[in-house]
Amino acid sequence: MAGAMPLIFIPPGPFLYGPEVVYERQSGTRPLRPQTRLDLPGFFIQPRPVTYAEWMTFLDATGYHWPGRWWAIRTQGLVRHRRRFAPVAAYPPAMADYPIVDVSQSDALAYAGWLGQVDDRRYTLPTEEQWEKAARGPDGRTYPWGEAAPRPELMHLKPTHTLGLDYYFLNLVRRSQVELARSGWYWRIGHPVAVGSIPTNRSPYGCLDMAGNIWEWTLSPYHPDDPRFHVVKGGSWGYSPHHTACNVRSACSITTPSADYRAQGTGFRLVVNG
Repeated sequence: MAGAMPLIFIPPGPFLYGPEVVYERQSGTRPLRPQTRLDLPGFFIQPRPVTYAEWMTFLDATGYHWPGRWWAIRTQGLVRHRRRFAPVAAYPPAMADYPIVDVSQSDALAYAGWLGQVDDRRYTLPTEEQWEKAARGPDGRTYPWGEAAPRPELMHLKPTHTLGLDYYFLNLVRRSQVELARSGWYWRIGHPVAVGSIPTNRSPYGCLDMAGNIWEWTLSPYHPDDPRFHVVKGGSWGYSPHHTACNVRSACSITTPSADYRAQGTGFRLVVNG
């Protein structure tokens, strides 16, 4: 049912925010803030990202014109020269419980408007501050679960946004014994996981999957002087594990506006303020 996802209440009060870290698109960001104590009003947040099944319900109910594509995991055949996570022609039922991707910020806000009519609530996207508090709690931890690295065997590699052959070969020959967040997978062999697949990837408030798997849209501009581009948080399956730290901020692009940007590693969850 469309409005069945419960909401988690994030209580009002202070939390440790930052220090902000940016690994790419540094020319487009505003000056980075040091660690600081912020005080936010209480708000409600969805405990997990919106899924394929929920997105399909929205499309069926509204006839919304979505320029994005469905993506699915290839389970057969050689993938040596092909993507394991690839576009498909129609909704893939096997992906029902995976986080929806290839949605722009404007797509996410259209979903929020529709869901608000269904639930009689005022949904929107979180700010980066709201997202970070929900992800790390009040105590300034680095990851939702604490301080342990999400994939220890990859942390010595460069935290670049485009994974190189070093990541590729390590994923081929040295499978992770610990994967606290889905991240660090070279694009040809990587793919996301279903929501809630990694139980330890849980914030102090009970929010799931706020590190890795997919980037999540926020309302916050990447730079206050250019409202076309917005912050995304959380990292994704195809970015380095360094990006899964709660204090990392990024933008999907500083050339394609958020309203039009869609990619196989970007999705969203919603909040209700007040």
